[in-house]
Amino acid sequence: MKILLVEDEPLAKQRIVSILSNHREDWKVTESAQTVSELRDSLSRIQNFDLILCDIHLADGLSFKALQEFEIRVPIIFITAYDQYALQSFDHNCIDYVLKPIQEGRLLMALKKASSFSKGKSDFSFPEDFFNDILKNYSSKTFKKRFLTKLGSKMVFIPIEKVAYFFSEEGITYLVETNSSNKYMVEHSLTDLHENLLDPLKFYRINRSMIINLEALMEIRPYQNGRLALSLNVKSEDILVVARERVGEFKNWINQ
Repeated sequence: MKILLVEDEPLAKQRIVSILSNHREDWKVTESAQTVSELRDSLSRIQNFDLILCDIHLADGLSFKALQEFEIRVPIIFITAYDQYALQSFDHNCIDYVLKPIQEGRLLMALKKASSFSKGKSDFSFPEDFFNDILKNYSSKTFKKRFLTKLGSKMVFIPIEKVAYFFSEEGITYLVETNSSNKYMVEHSLTDLHENLLDPLKFYRINRSMIINLEALMEIRPYQNGRLALSLNVKSEDILVVARERVGEFKNWINQ
């Protein structure tokens, strides 16, 4: 199977190629594009490809802008760092999506779905104005820039850049400020923070009760039972441990 890979992040591209070479030796990336402009050029030769792996956000804009200009008759697997905004629009049996950081199992599942259509390539078709409609309804997801918290009798703002990590204790969520031991209550659950409010390229949920900021990470070291212990730029005695089942994904996230 001949693949057009549309991706502007070198590490993400490298990971995709590695997964393909390890599990789909006969699937080859025959052409790559990093920008909307390059994607347009590649799509002018759409007959040369059996599958498109396509990042949504490229250096010069959204890949949808190029896709809407061509008749696409091959499966597309979208790659994105975001998990809500327009993904409901992808309810179509010729396409799938994979979230960043890319998990091997999830990408393989999408590739399996794509392969089920390869024999009937000529039957592919997208609804008229499909990509145009996505662009019309599309709005880039925005993330929290600051948190309003209480310090004694005062209300204070904590910029997101000063948050080292969040943790939950007895049903209450706290943030811990970088370069200090200050902690503040926030009116959001960890799940809400993880799924809706925090940039997934900067924040990672290392276990059920903690979310860390990559920019505050200082050290990673082995911990008991195959887990990892983290040191962050804070004055705190809390032990931050990556759950064993998340170690592999965490390493991929760090390496994105």
